[in-house]
Amino acid sequence: MSGFSVTSIARHPPAIILRKDSSVKDAVRMMAEKSVRHALVSDDCKRLDGVISAKDILNYLGGGDKFELVKSDLGGDIGHALDSPIASVMNRAPVTGFVDMPLPELMSLMAQHDIGMLPLLDRRNVIWGGLSERHLFKLFEESQMFVRVSEIMSKPLITMDGKGTILDAMRMMVKNDIRRIPVMNEGNLWGIVTVKDVIRFLASRYVEEVISRGFSKYLFNINVSKIATTNPRTAGPDEDLSDAVKTMNLHDIGSLIIVSGNKPIGMLTERDFLLKLPRLRGVEFITDISRNRVLVGRIHF
Repeated sequence: MSGFSVTSIARHPPAIILRKDSSVKDAVRMMAEKSVRHALVSDDCKRLDGVISAKDILNYLGGGDKFELVKSDLGGDIGHALDSPIASVMNRAPVTGFVDMPLPELMSLMAQHDIGMLPLLDRRNVIWGGLSERHLFKLFEESQMFVRVSEIMSKPLITMDGKGTILDAMRMMVKNDIRRIPVMNEGNLWGIVTVKDVIRFLASRYVEEVISRGFSKYLFNINVSKIATTNPRTAGPDEDLSDAVKTMNLHDIGSLIIVSGNKPIGMLTERDFLLKLPRLRGVEFITDISRNRVLVGRIHF
């Protein structure tokens, strides 16, 4: 993929730039509006001060150890936490890349640090944009790959019961460093809840009303089924990856739940393609610069 310029696929300008004194609520609202999981932080829109992610927000609001700040400084009040500045929540030392770096080098940075979005700077260290795994995934051509889904899917699968709460989902996402959880009902696959679902919930009028009435401590006790998506897209473990690419691109989704014998056994995500596919024996990447596409296939077994 060395023939690609990152400027042809990355996002410029960035989807969101926030000031350090922007509130967590501002970040939630903008992420929901733009349907993204990250925001760059800069007081002058030039120098990068940090990055805030959806999982940082979930961690802060009760999903992980950052909630200790809310408990110690704000008495555990979620309403006050949402009004707090993002400065105490954001990552102040994010991994960054330069916009003129070769694409394979940028991909290697993302893989090395296991990150889904890489802020891009110019050589003056001024913010240019961002490169996400979604941008990279869009390069894949829907041609026969001769690679089975089971070869790169993530397993064992982490699931939750439909009787669980939004707080349960938040804690599971933060603890296991995942963004999606299949939801089960009496042993059967029922739906899926994602970090974006939680962000959209936090940005809803319902949350504003609950907080205004003084019931914020009950906010995340709501059943996860209220925000989950039913009938999630699935694939079989023996399907060719090209079919999975087609399904994911067609429905503009970042994952498929892998099902065998009506039982979910794994998850296929955009990150699995980027991290695992290049390591498979016999798999080669061929760049088609004229179409901004990448042909992937196993040329020997």
